[in-house]
Amino acid sequence: MASPEIATVVAERMAPEGEAIARVPGSARVIFVPYAVPGDKLEVEILAAKSSFARGRILRLLEPGPERIAPPCPHHFAPGRGGLACGGCDWQQLAYEAQLRHKRELVRDCLSRIGKLGQTDVAATIPSPQPWGYRNKVQIPFGKEGGRITAGFYAAGSHKIVDFKTCAVQPELSVRIALKVKELAGMFAWPIYEEDSGRGWLRHLFVRTNSEGKALAALVTRTTEFPRREEFVALMRDAFPEIIGMHQNVQPLKTSVILGPLWKTTWGERSIREKVGRFKFLVSPGAFLQINTQAAELLYDAALAAAKSGGERFEQALDLYCGAGTLTVWLASAFPRVTGIEENHDAVKDAWKNAELNGIKNVRFSSGRAEAVLPRLRGGLSGRIAVVVDPPRMGLSQSVLRLLTAPPIKRLVYVSCNPATFARDAAFLCGSGFKLSSVQPVDLFPQTSHVELVGLLDRK
Repeated sequence: MASPEIATVVAERMAPEGEAIARVPGSARVIFVPYAVPGDKLEVEILAAKSSFARGRILRLLEPGPERIAPPCPHHFAPGRGGLACGGCDWQQLAYEAQLRHKRELVRDCLSRIGKLGQTDVAATIPSPQPWGYRNKVQIPFGKEGGRITAGFYAAGSHKIVDFKTCAVQPELSVRIALKVKELAGMFAWPIYEEDSGRGWLRHLFVRTNSEGKALAALVTRTTEFPRREEFVALMRDAFPEIIGMHQNVQPLKTSVILGPLWKTTWGERSIREKVGRFKFLVSPGAFLQINTQAAELLYDAALAAAKSGGERFEQALDLYCGAGTLTVWLASAFPRVTGIEENHDAVKDAWKNAELNGIKNVRFSSGRAEAVLPRLRGGLSGRIAVVVDPPRMGLSQSVLRLLTAPPIKRLVYVSCNPATFARDAAFLCGSGFKLSSVQPVDLFPQTSHVELVGLLDRK
């Protein structure tokens, strides 16, 4: 068996996937190293080598870079520490101001390298008002190790669960709920789901919290049965007066997709109320809501500013992938009328309620996939139309991109959580009559390499 290749490298910059790009001094060979920081001098083990690059893991930190800090979370990777490291946060070792700078550079890199749009203005990243404990939603997998129930987050690049007792980016309430559910799962001897065999019952815990310290909690299970349901609900209510509703989500498929299509309310409220800026929203468990409530306000303000840029006037706007209508309501002041489109039926119900809750009269919502709804609406599009899109990480499908090139659409505001797919889609749109005017990164995911952005594209 060959001995592992060991190299001494210096980390140079961050890559879009969150790793650092490092090189052996004097060599052109690129080595991607997770949890490294620019300026770090490291001893690394080469895990995989290709002709033009390699991947390595840190064995020793020889000299720290100027932006390196000690990660506050005990489950985060630290050079020399044994055991599995949590894969939930990959940038805790970077000082926060450095995170913001590197996220701007990641966006620039994707626009230049993937989209060939290197001349676009990319603004400085807007920081999150709350860089720790900011997540309003958590999905925690359950497993078993040596007969013991585990609950936590997956180690990087695997489905091995890092059992946790604390989490620096979750509210303390979410962590306490998770630890209690793990305790009760053991007490009730619930069968824990096994990924390999597809057997077992309890798969995940879902918790959504709001800024008032209230919570919805749901068990994600393989079947519709719920052993000792009444006893479980009573014990959870007694332990957590903050919980206003408890649910069950059923995911029967052998898949890595966490949530299934069926939601059942086991007790209490169906939805949780949240305040974002001056607006109030009702959100059911499965509906989309930005996970960082305070930073979402800044993101929506950036989208509204892009929509109103230059004082342009539009007869109407479409909001694709609108979720519970949060951004639709936010945009209502800028347009005579706004139509939100969303495929999640429960989210559409929430969206109508949210418009009513905030006294917004000039919005409507249509349920269905954007690919199916847009052709139906296309015949009624006249005058100057603006479209706002906030798609999932994979970006826009080719069919939606083609539909967005319709002549009445004069402005596109693209909200993205993935600079790579945004750059790809922006390149297509720029080749189809649009110009990318500006990009504004917003940090909704502190301590990670993920970055949200708002791109403004206008018809040439």
